[in-house]
Amino acid sequence: MDLGLIKVFVCIYESRHISKAADKLNLSQPSVTYNLNRLRRQLNDELFTRSRGGVEPTKVAHELYPIFHQAIFNIESAIAQAQEFHPENSNKTFRIGLSDAGEICLLPSLMAFLQKAAPHIQIEIEEIRSDKVEQWLIDGFLDLAVFNSTQTIMPKIETRTLFEERYVCIARANHPRLQQQLTLEQYLQEDHVAIKSSTGHIQVEQYLKTMDFKRRIRLEVPHFSVLQGVLQSSDMLVTLPSRAARHYLAHGNVQMFELPFAMDSFKVSLNWFNRSDDIIARKWLIQSVGQIFEVL
Repeated sequence: MDLGLIKVFVCIYESRHISKAADKLNLSQPSVTYNLNRLRRQLNDELFTRSRGGVEPTKVAHELYPIFHQAIFNIESAIAQAQEFHPENSNKTFRIGLSDAGEICLLPSLMAFLQKAAPHIQIEIEEIRSDKVEQWLIDGFLDLAVFNSTQTIMPKIETRTLFEERYVCIARANHPRLQQQLTLEQYLQEDHVAIKSSTGHIQVEQYLKTMDFKRRIRLEVPHFSVLQGVLQSSDMLVTLPSRAARHYLAHGNVQMFELPFAMDSFKVSLNWFNRSDDIIARKWLIQSVGQIFEVL
């Protein structure tokens, strides 16, 4: 079977759209449709049926996809192995999805590493959207993503756990009502800063809801990294991952408390999709990020 037809099939399956597949393959839409019809005749199945937002795979298409995807990946991997990637000379651009904690914990170390190992490589950072990250990885919009994926189901994505994390609470050091310990009553009575749920930080709210508690949120922000001035000028509490909290302890006049209720820890993971393009370069980036976290 023509490898080009298999690529067309895989691209349509992953994008669920003929025109999106055409753009990704750098082909015209009529050309993609023509090749799809050739494949339909060869396999004696419709493969994709029209839907409201594009196309939906048939049962046969669902069965063929993992086989075809793996076949393309194996072929492209073999080709990529014969090609060379030299990070010290590469001017490639990588796009990484990071949670706010990732921006604080990983980004400085990553840029310091790249300055020595790959000084010409460019990094673009995208804010994580938990409802979009899987498709962004599949479509190639992101090369990899580092975030708390505990609440995000991504069956098509490869995942490697980097470390376990827990939530803690911070407040300004001279807070008028908080001393060495934070009680549940104090936690619920104080005003809070919260991070938008679209970034994946939903565990605290979910836990409080199960206990029939509700904290008083006065400010909602998209990033932990914007909180320095807020902490210094208000009495609000911030519940955030411990690594991000330690950043504020080192760079600001704040104090840290353990939460006055027992919450499960969560895993921060490195996530990517096994696309067939730039395999060697992305493999190098994935390994590099993993090594950086080993020493953080």
